[in-house]
Amino acid sequence: MEATFYWFAWSITVITVFFIQRRKLKRDLLFILGVFMCTYDMLSWSQEGQFYFHVLILLILGTYLFISLKKSMFDYFWPFILSVGYAAVWMFLIVHPVWVNFPGISLVLPVIVGLLRMFIKDVGGQMGLWMLTNAGGSLFSFLIFALYQNEALIDTHVMLSLAIKGVFVLLLFHGVDQLKRLIRKKRKSISKGAAFV
Repeated sequence: MEATFYWFAWSITVITVFFIQRRKLKRDLLFILGVFMCTYDMLSWSQEGQFYFHVLILLILGTYLFISLKKSMFDYFWPFILSVGYAAVWMFLIVHPVWVNFPGISLVLPVIVGLLRMFIKDVGGQMGLWMLTNAGGSLFSFLIFALYQNEALIDTHVMLSLAIKGVFVLLLFHGVDQLKRLIRKKRKSISKGAAFV
């Protein structure tokens, strides 16, 4: 699990350094990645303490990214709504673990992250919404399982790995959007300069 997490974290770092143009987003992403990488295995002697610590980090950093640009009032309800859905799916997969081994389950992440793009338009807000959804859904699941004394079923490292994978997919989508915008811009400049025959 650690190798996967650090591979995605370093890949996001490289993408951020070389391909993100907005200075504020670049600075924020590098800070968040640094915090994630430094605290990944912090408080490993206390599973519950580690869980609450990482949920708190995801909530703080996700909120920071989410509120960086003004949004409509309705957009502020999405983290809560999506967290409940995330908790439902998370608990279903824990209770019925056979679905985790289903061949198409790895394709669900890009689909879910793609749906986030319909709700929030800026990439920083999408990353913040993804982190808030992960933190809120994991916290809801943890508290529900705590009622049945099964809170050990929630793994902090899986939660952080899923959060970082979602940020990676969001950056890939952002890169594709930037490439499309650049191609459209070049087409417009070529069409303006064309001679009439």
